[in-house]
Amino acid sequence: MRTSIRSAAVVVACMMFGVVVGASWQAHAAGRTLDFTVLRDGKNIGTHRYTISKHGDETLVEVSTDIKVKVLFVTAYKFIHASKEVWKNGQLVMLNSTTDDDGTRKELHITAKDGKLMADSVVKGQDRRQSANADILPASLWKQDIVKQNAVLNTLDGTVMNIKVKDLGDDQVEAGGARVNAHHYSITGELTRELWFSGAGDLVRVRFPDKTGTEIVYALK
Repeated sequence: MRTSIRSAAVVVACMMFGVVVGASWQAHAAGRTLDFTVLRDGKNIGTHRYTISKHGDETLVEVSTDIKVKVLFVTAYKFIHASKEVWKNGQLVMLNSTTDDDGTRKELHITAKDGKLMADSVVKGQDRRQSANADILPASLWKQDIVKQNAVLNTLDGTVMNIKVKDLGDDQVEAGGARVNAHHYSITGELTRELWFSGAGDLVRVRFPDKTGTEIVYALK
C-alpha cells in the first residue's frame, strides 16, 4: 500500500501543479496567506502557515508547520508538517500530508469516494486504511465550520477524533500587530484546542497545551 500511496501523491502533486500554473494569476488575485508565529511559554519556537487559493469551484489549502524546541542550543523536539487539501463546492475531495513528529514519520493520503473519505496512512512503517463520513472536516483548524462539528479527521494519520465545542463568546486578541475583535471557542475531547476567528471567518489565534502541559500559542503575524 505504501508504494500506491506515494504514487498517488506524486500524481496528485502533478495535478495540483498543473492547476496552479494554469491559473496562477487567478490564484494570486483570489488567494490569501495566514502566517503564524508559534510560541511555547511565550518563546518563539517556529512557524505555521496557511496558503488558501481558489481555482473556479475548487479551493486549494496548503498548510506548513516547522517547530523546533531547543534546550541549551540542542534541538530537544521537532515537528515538521506539510499538507495539501483540495476542496470542491465546499467539500473536501483530497488531502495529502507528510509529518516528521520528532523522528516518527507519518504519511497520509485521503480521497473522496462513494460518499466516504478514504484515508490511507503510513505510521512507523505500518500501512493502514480507514474511512470516514464525507462531511467530516479535517483538523487543520483554518475552516470556521469546525466549531459546528462533533468529530474531526486527524491530518497526520487519518483517525477520527471525537470532540466537543464550547462557544466562549466575543474576545479581543493580538493579531497582525494589533488588537482585533474575534470569536473564541474551545475544543475538548480527543483534540484540545482554543480557537479565535475574526469577523471575516479567518483563524487569528490558536492555544493548546503540549505533551508536558506547557502553553503553545499560534499568533497571527
